[in-house]
Amino acid sequence: MGEFDGFIPSQRVAFWIWKILGIWATDDESPLYRAYRRIYHFFFTGIYLFSMFTSSFFTENSEELWVEILFILPTEIAMLTKTIITVYKFETIHRLLQTTVSKELQPTCPKHGKEYDRFFDRFSKVMLMYYFCSVCAAWTHLGFLFDDRLKLPFFNWFFWVPLDRDHLNNYYILFAYQMIGMMGHCSLNVSGDMNIAYLLSIAGQQLDLLSCKFASLPVPETGTTIEKDYYKRTFVEQIQHFAREIERTVSWCVFAQICASGITICAIVFRLSAISIIDHLGTSIPMFFYMVSMLTQIFLPGYFGNDVTLKSQKLTNALYTSKWYQLAMNDRKDLKMMTLRTSESIRLKAGGFFNFNLEAFTSTLNTAYSVYAVLNSKNNK
Repeated sequence: MGEFDGFIPSQRVAFWIWKILGIWATDDESPLYRAYRRIYHFFFTGIYLFSMFTSSFFTENSEELWVEILFILPTEIAMLTKTIITVYKFETIHRLLQTTVSKELQPTCPKHGKEYDRFFDRFSKVMLMYYFCSVCAAWTHLGFLFDDRLKLPFFNWFFWVPLDRDHLNNYYILFAYQMIGMMGHCSLNVSGDMNIAYLLSIAGQQLDLLSCKFASLPVPETGTTIEKDYYKRTFVEQIQHFAREIERTVSWCVFAQICASGITICAIVFRLSAISIIDHLGTSIPMFFYMVSMLTQIFLPGYFGNDVTLKSQKLTNALYTSKWYQLAMNDRKDLKMMTLRTSESIRLKAGGFFNFNLEAFTSTLNTAYSVYAVLNSKNNK
């Protein structure tokens, strides 16, 4: 438990999810844990996703393909993308996470320290609530047990295993297998979102602290010397490097999630519009909670990415309002270069294609609605 000391509760939960579900891929992992990771992902990632993908070829028509398979498959692909990237870049992610609790990134002023702790206390509670609601949304698929059609919650093909009323044991075993697999995938997906939101929120809070440092730059006492490039190295390069490393690490994760969520939201709305919600509560309630989860998954990186951009735009003004005129001439030159560097705000890109901010969030919703409107129009005709 000592390796998790200093982290907020939501991050400790995310770490335990990673350990239990086999993506805590450190270089010093034991052979037993490595074998456990491979076995778990063979059965609950490889076979699970293969069965789900193959099910798409056994649907009766395109409408069934859209409403039964495509509403869940993009999310699974996004989950797989995030899991592979997390495992592949785990050492970098682990180092970034350790940096967030290092002494260098902790506030030095007691007032700022209290605000910092208060913010992350609220952040942790929100993330834990998000995880709890997502798990509850996954459990709502138990309603399929009360469906007389003996439909499985996520896919209906599994290596030609018969699932009729003469083989109820097969149905219940596969139902349990899909629920366990989906709970694991849900936890991996949400823990990835929690990690991305945490890193971005750390960057945002560091920019806040940076603005305060800029506004009250330390003025050297008479007779003392300041190390060359002290201000630039201490204030600018550290946080800009941290933010860019976050971008390089999670960029494709965010890109995959935004694309998958847009398709999924469209599919869910289309599916709900095609059925009577009152008559199909066992299906409608899981769909509703699932859609809320999808909205949250694209809102979190959009909100915190937008926060990083807005706070980085305040740095230049904070520099200008400082007592820069009391510094030595060489230090003033450093501050002038810092002003030029901070005049360009930090904009984090998803996959190198678009910024992940609130504009990306609203654009995704607009695109999803446009596609839904076209599909619904064709369906009505």
